[in-house]
Amino acid sequence: MFEKIKKFFLFFSVIFLIAGVTSFTAYNWATMSNFEKLAVPSVLVIVGLVAYLLLEKEIYQNLAIFFSSFMIGTLFAVYGQVYQTGADVWILFRNWAIFLIIPMIATGYYSVMTLFSIVVAISTSFYLDLYLSGAIVPFLASLIFGIILMVYPLLQKRFNFKFNNIFYNTITGIFYIAFIASGFFAIVDGDYSLISIMLYILFVGGVYTIGYAQLKKITIKILSITSLGFFGVAFIIKMAEKIFFIDISLYILLALSVMIGTIVGIVKSVKEIENENIKKFTNVVVSSLKVFAFLLLIALVASILSSLGLGEGSLIVIAIILIVFSYFAARMLNFEKDKIEVVAFIAGLICLAGYLGSYLEIKPLTVLLIITIIYDVFWFIMPTRALDLLLLPLHYCLLGDFLVKKTFIDVNYYYIIIFIALIIEGYSIYNKNLLSNEKVKRILCGNEVTLVIMPTIWLYFMGRGSFIIAALREIPSYSVYYNMVFVVLTTIIGIYIIVKEIKNQTLKIVLSIMWIALNYFAYSEVLSLAITLLLMLIYAFRDSKWGLAVSTLSTGYVISIYYFSVYKTLLDKSIALSISGCLLLVAYLVLKYGFKGVEDNE
Repeated sequence: MFEKIKKFFLFFSVIFLIAGVTSFTAYNWATMSNFEKLAVPSVLVIVGLVAYLLLEKEIYQNLAIFFSSFMIGTLFAVYGQVYQTGADVWILFRNWAIFLIIPMIATGYYSVMTLFSIVVAISTSFYLDLYLSGAIVPFLASLIFGIILMVYPLLQKRFNFKFNNIFYNTITGIFYIAFIASGFFAIVDGDYSLISIMLYILFVGGVYTIGYAQLKKITIKILSITSLGFFGVAFIIKMAEKIFFIDISLYILLALSVMIGTIVGIVKSVKEIENENIKKFTNVVVSSLKVFAFLLLIALVASILSSLGLGEGSLIVIAIILIVFSYFAARMLNFEKDKIEVVAFIAGLICLAGYLGSYLEIKPLTVLLIITIIYDVFWFIMPTRALDLLLLPLHYCLLGDFLVKKTFIDVNYYYIIIFIALIIEGYSIYNKNLLSNEKVKRILCGNEVTLVIMPTIWLYFMGRGSFIIAALREIPSYSVYYNMVFVVLTTIIGIYIIVKEIKNQTLKIVLSIMWIALNYFAYSEVLSLAITLLLMLIYAFRDSKWGLAVSTLSTGYVISIYYFSVYKTLLDKSIALSISGCLLLVAYLVLKYGFKGVEDNE
């Protein structure tokens, strides 16, 4: 946990400093001379380069050269503002990409190469915007990543430099996500469908040939098959729109068949693979495709029932079919480790709620109570693990709706829900034996999902940000006392983890003081931060990589909203971001040089 905390401080410090400097240059003081405006990013470019040359460890060199490379783009932006060059935006990114070639070739660090690839794609997108419009623009821009995937291995062999696997995998992920999403809409929408179809097939084949046939990367094979599946669905939708005019059920059936074929193709292509990471990746892809296929199945059933003239009554029929299917699916189809039965069950509950609310006009609270009772019954009898995740969130929703509709307590219900969730989480940490039970762990995971979602949804209601004054006035004047209890709870739970897990006494004191300071900041500025920081600490305590990633992203979101949504000038934001970055850097240095040898004392 100690090493994870140190890296968080280091990475976030660089991010904050970059954001602070960018805000400062964007402020573009009227009192500054042109020389001073250009001097700020220029000096920082040089500082990054000097740090790269003087530092020894690769992680520091990587961050230093990335900082310098990012400041090159800021320098170009300031130059354009100062001298009013009138150049198109795409020229700025083009020039930035040209200058990135030097540090990219000199260092070979994946961070600079990834930045270069993104900048080139953005430049291409802005350039295409001058001549084209619609979904074809992002699709053509996404092809830049595909070109890099095909060209990079050839350059690596030609110039005999070390193959950077992290960079290649990163670009692979970016390419397929952007390519599949933008390609789908480019084929379905616009006047460039034929060109999109041709380019789609060409790039799927090209990347597959280089990435799998030559480099033997199984992930590219899996993603290529997935791309073809979505291509087939997009093509069928295009056919339904432009070519034939018959019952839509036939096209849904064809799309469903394509997705089933895609799933079978992926499963057969990797069934003999022994690498655990690839197996996990395959399971994620296949599970996502199964959910998508099941949604198509629901659409097919709804289309057939609609064609039979059932109207709103079809909702109850679909609900019964889905709920019954969800109960028997795991046993019949051996889906214990899949999520299809859960998707079916939840979709059935949604259809049932729609029928009860719209057709029978039952009150929402009564509908939610009926849904919760049905859920509880199935939670006891269904042979699935995934429903454990939704147990507490669903009951929290029922509790919140009940408090809003049936009580006169002048307390925002989300305070009560978060208090309950925090108490449950604190008890699970106190009684660590609970974590040995897998079912309890899943229920707690659902509890933590609530603790991630609630603060981000109610971000403006849970702090003193002045951006939404009218909304804040709806909070009772004595809500400050709820905030105090809220912060005290998070502080106690966090200090308990630190005291229990860290053996070095001095480090305990330092981390506890830092934790109290962070919670005080959260109390005085943005209360949501206390929750997301606590979740980061909890998942570090449990050594959960996925939980740590989610809570870190949530923390980044809350911080970004705080700095960029509250009413402050760019100068104020720049100062706040820069100070935050410096403090995080100091915290990193204190932990690194003040507690040598602590890494082995986790």
